[in-house]
Amino acid sequence: MSRAFGDYCVKDFGLISEPEVTQRNITSEDQFVVLATDGVWDVVTNQEAIEIVSSVPDRGKSAKRLVEYAVRAWKHNRRGIAMDDISAICLFFHSSPSAHQIHPVKNPV
Repeated sequence: MSRAFGDYCVKDFGLISEPEVTQRNITSEDQFVVLATDGVWDVVTNQEAIEIVSSVPDRGKSAKRLVEYAVRAWKHNRRGIAMDDISAICLFFHSSPSAHQIHPVKNPV
């Protein structure tokens, strides 16, 4: 997405540099936030992302699991369409006894 900033000349092709921004107050009940490219959100619903990230015992692997799921969804649901960039970061708000360092994950395609 960052490559689109200022690329006015490609707006005729559907690329826009106006981000979609929402604001939310984080409470003590919020567990994590998922930052991901549209390649993830095109094939993964919010609820699916919650279920995937919540189900991974090792938090350090949750972004990787989400990316792997998105890659499989692209291959199954969008055959013949070039796979979009698929990247994700999971940021957890509360520490856990087994917390590991979180690394961003990018699809190696």
